[in-house]
Amino acid sequence: MTLARKTALRTKARIKPVSDKRRKHRASAEGQADMEYMRRVKTLSCCACGKHGQTDAHHCRDLPDFNERGLYTRLPGAGVKSGDRDTIPLCGGPHGCHSLFHEKRAEFHRLHGKDYGFIAPTRAALSSMEIDF
Repeated sequence: MTLARKTALRTKARIKPVSDKRRKHRASAEGQADMEYMRRVKTLSCCACGKHGQTDAHHCRDLPDFNERGLYTRLPGAGVKSGDRDTIPLCGGPHGCHSLFHEKRAEFHRLHGKDYGFIAPTRAALSSMEIDF
């Protein structure tokens, strides 16, 4: 005889509520530009494995060596994520590179290296999409 639940288990929401400070930033012109930048990052192929299709905009978390800190617009720290312009495209899903980074960071590093190494190629890929007249 199997036991069945009368009510479904509640799933914990993974998305934190947006703070007032972040809400104000998103409403500003700079915030709108950052949101557009992240939207464009999501259109790129995964920078780690090259998988095409919809990707996640991953805020880089690895702290670089002192001489490479110029890559970031805002360095990540304890409780502080990197800036919106410091995002890279990683494939999503339960078996994607984004999940691998957050669940098994050492494995991601072994396979692909530190995430901040993909900031410059991502920016270059996006700037090649822009056309100046």
